[in-house]
Amino acid sequence: MRTRIVWGLLALALTAAASATASSTTRSAAPKLTLAHRAPLVVRGTHFRSGERVRLTAAAGTTHAVATAKATRTGGIVARFHYTPPVCVKLLVLATGARGDHAKLVVKPLGGPSGVPCGL
Repeated sequence: MRTRIVWGLLALALTAAASATASSTTRSAAPKLTLAHRAPLVVRGTHFRSGERVRLTAAAGTTHAVATAKATRTGGIVARFHYTPPVCVKLLVLATGARGDHAKLVVKPLGGPSGVPCGL
């Protein structure tokens, strides 16, 4: 009888320790940005901290714009810029959260109208 109780308590302690270790070492995925629309520029983000204020800066060539967004309960953001970046240069969007989260999005140039390379 005593042996069963000891083994039962040991099993319970090991289970509790394993679940505590798993929950303390689990880290959510890194924040990520995706392009939703190019004109006007709309960027979506995931995996930010709940309620976090996020500042986004978009730069393409010599132009740039800034937008802010607040992460939802699930860590999602949608940032709408009053800006349409040029299509012939690389677009870079950087996001910095108030609590330290960071994400970067790089969009390659599209080329000119009708697929003609830019500058021709």
